[in-house]
Amino acid sequence: MGALRLTPEKIENLAVEIREFLLEHGLWQDVDIYFNHKRFGCKDPETGHYFYNDREHLFVEEGIEPETYFEYVNPDHILSMSFEGPVCEMLYYGMYPAIRRKFDAIFERYGLYYEFGHHWNFSCYYI
Repeated sequence: MGALRLTPEKIENLAVEIREFLLEHGLWQDVDIYFNHKRFGCKDPETGHYFYNDREHLFVEEGIEPETYFEYVNPDHILSMSFEGPVCEMLYYGMYPAIRRKFDAIFERYGLYYEFGHHWNFSCYYI
């Protein structure tokens, strides 16, 4: 494999870019992004309260692995996501095709594609 591997910093930049994209499009709802042993989410881990599309409440948890939450994860983990609601509608049910094309372009810029494990999660791989 001659593909350049992303550094942890670039993987975190990707995670931030995905979260910002979803916030910008009103899709930051019931989404978890797993990367670098961290999780970005919409749920306050202390109170259990959800904050949708709210830049004032962005949660980062340390020491989190996606394998704990779903079984199909790239063994050479780069970034994984789980989702319900509008992101699931976009990715699995084909709603919001123009937004989906922009979403997919983010991964392509980083030399990645994603593959579904179930209809509610995916894991990234190098192109």
